Amino acid sequence: MGKIKQGILGGFQGKVGTVIGASWNGIAYMRGIAQSVKNPKTAGQQIQRGFFREVLDIVGQLSNEQLNFLFPNAPSGMTRRNALVKQLATFKVIDGDTKSVDLGNINSLGNAATADLPDVTIVAADENLTISWDGADGFRAEHANEYPTVFVINVTKKKVFMVNSSTAFGASGEASFNVGLAAYGEATDTFSGFMLATGSKIALVGFGTLGVTKRPARFKKHN
Repeated sequence: MGKIKQGILGGFQGKVGTVIGASWNGIAYMRGIAQSVKNPKTAGQQIQRGFFREVLDIVGQLSNEQLNFLFPNAPSGMTRRNALVKQLATFKVIDGDTKSVDLGNINSLGNAATADLPDVTIVAADENLTISWDGADGFRAEHANEYPTVFVINVTKKKVFMVNSSTAFGASGEASFNVGLAAYGEATDTFSGFMLATGSKIALVGFGTLGVTKRPARFKKHN
């Protein structure tokens, strides 16, 4: 129990609630009691923490330039990086006592205008990663001479990349380009991805002046 000295306006010694009173060299002072920090480690919380770390690891693979590419318009009330964390967190798969990001089900990220762009097929073989698309649609007919960028996902290794095409959309028919496989994974890995249209009439290198103008339809939230 705390004891008050020198009347009600004086100092006190001992513990009163969450405050400790003491004196040093005749000077009265008070300090708060050290509070224990609860850090529960229930199975559910451990699963959620592991999932959050996984999302952060994936988002951390993208540079600020690439995030600006995905989010030409700054998100309201949060950073581009946090906005991407929020989007990726909606693609989750729960299997027993594990929870992870379902990268194979991602078909759009960011906040640029949407468009129906060709579906992308990504195949690893030998030393090449072949990225191709096929079919005829209105967008390809109008933007045949433009060069897309492809969001490439290594589903197996949980890696993500922004790859600029060295081939234009083309008005119709199959079009493709190759990149060296070693930088993106192995021949046994599973890949997924989707297109982003930049409006560029030349094959782009780097992301210094790149900006998204079109992208596939936005993803649907999973329950």
